[in-house]
Amino acid sequence: MNRRLTPDDLQTSPYKELIQSLAFQWVRAELPAQDLAYEDYLRNISTLLLTTQNPDRTASIVRAVLDQATALQKTSVWVEEELKFEGMIEGADRADFLRFDLQQAARINDALLDRYNERINRFGNKDE
Repeated sequence: MNRRLTPDDLQTSPYKELIQSLAFQWVRAELPAQDLAYEDYLRNISTLLLTTQNPDRTASIVRAVLDQATALQKTSVWVEEELKFEGMIEGADRADFLRFDLQQAARINDALLDRYNERINRFGNKDE
């Protein structure tokens, strides 16, 4: 059985370099920051890595969310929210979770359906 990553591990190689590289990719995406700073990017990516326990999966999620944010002209706050979402459903069935989310909504509107479509299609072109 593999040892689980801990917060202390994130300050050592290769995890520290991965987190910094992904944060730099976030900066290079040039999304409106909306009061987020580089340290927030590092924290969000670190949290996702601790959640997934998989550097490759973390990198894949961050890149997919950043690609989608750029394509859809979203903000860094949106990226932060979506990274939290991806961490939350890691290990769950994406389609089932998203259907459940729609069922729990008091009222379904265009914004909710747009968010559903963004999330369900995030990895649509990849083997994820």
